[in-house]
Amino acid sequence: MKLRIHGNSIRLRLNRREVAQFASTGQIAETVEFGPNQRLRYGLESSPDAAGAEARFSGSDIMIVLPANAAREWAETERVAVQGDQTPGTGKPLAILVEKEFRRLHGASFDPELYPNPLEAGTG
Repeated sequence: MKLRIHGNSIRLRLNRREVAQFASTGQIAETVEFGPNQRLRYGLESSPDAAGAEARFSGSDIMIVLPANAAREWAETERVAVQGDQTPGTGKPLAILVEKEFRRLHGASFDPELYPNPLEAGTG
């Protein structure tokens, strides 16, 4: 799973194996270790109580939460992404995007864990 934070936006990209784990368990997380007792945990979870995509930040954890129905549809169909905006107390919207990771068209070796790029048929 890849995490990208840029400006006031946050994005997660998941490969096939990660999407399958998420579909099976309703959550997936990874940890970055910076040193003893210094870590960043980030991930994705599904919740029947979520009204839309939302980001939760607590301690050293960043979790993106998706409504259960949207999460299930995204994981079990060809839907590429789930997105949403969250307006924190600052008034500046936080853009949230969760997407399936496609294979690159150029410069990368074949990785069976990545989704086929829709543009692959036009290359070669």
